[in-house]
Amino acid sequence: MFQHGYLEQAAESFQQVIAAKPNNADAYYNLGTLKLRSNSFDEARGYLEQTLKLEPNYPEAWNNLGMMAAQQGRPDEAVKDFKQSLTLRPTYATAYLNLGNVYRRQKLYDQAEEALTSALRIQPDDPEANFSLGMLYAQQNQMRPASEYLQRAIDLRPNYAEALNNLGIVFVREDDLARAEEQFRSGIRAAPNFDQSYLNLARLYAMRRDKQKAREVLNDLLRVQPDNSGAKQALELLQ
Repeated sequence: MFQHGYLEQAAESFQQVIAAKPNNADAYYNLGTLKLRSNSFDEARGYLEQTLKLEPNYPEAWNNLGMMAAQQGRPDEAVKDFKQSLTLRPTYATAYLNLGNVYRRQKLYDQAEEALTSALRIQPDDPEANFSLGMLYAQQNQMRPASEYLQRAIDLRPNYAEALNNLGIVFVREDDLARAEEQFRSGIRAAPNFDQSYLNLARLYAMRRDKQKAREVLNDLLRVQPDNSGAKQALELLQ
C-alpha cells in the first residue's frame, strides 16, 4: 500500500505491527519513512529515532534522518547522518548521492564530486546520480561535462523533466539557442505538466524579441495549468 501511494492505509498496517510487536524496528522505520514522505517531520524523526534505539546499525534510518535534516536546513547534521549511514554500508549509493547533493548546495564542490562519483561508480545507470553530477558541473560553469551527464540522465529516464529543462539552460548559457529551443520543446513533449520548460522557452523567444511565439508558449502552459502565476506574470510583461 505504501509503494502504491495509499499512505493512510499503510500507516494503519504499520501501527498494527507495532502494537503486536513493539520491538519491530522495520515497522518504526517504515512509519518514519512514510511520515517523511508526507513532510510530517516531527513524527518522522520520532519513528526513525525509535528505529535506531532498537537497531542502531540501520543504514537506511540514518540516511532518512539525513534527508530530513537537509530538507529542514541543517546541512551539518545531514552530513553527519549520511556519513554514519555510509560507515554502516560503504556501498550505499543513495547515501552517497544525498551526501553529494548537500555538499553541492553548500558549494563544497570537491567533496560533492567525490561523493557523487562514488554514487555513480556503485550505480552507473542511476539517472539521479548522473543528473546531480551534471548540475554540479553546471554550477562550476563546466558546460561540456554538465551537458554530458544531463544527457545521460535523460537517456536513462526519457521523461526526466528537470534534466530536460536544465540541459536546455546549459545550451542557453553556451549561447546555442537553436539547441536550447529544441531541448525545451523536447521537455514539454516528454513532461507536459512541468512548467519550467514552457517558461524558459518563452524567455528564449523573448530574448529573440519574438513576442508572438513567447505568448503562444505561455498560453500553451495556461491551457495545462490555468492558474500558473509565472505564465500570467510573463504574459503581462510581454504587453
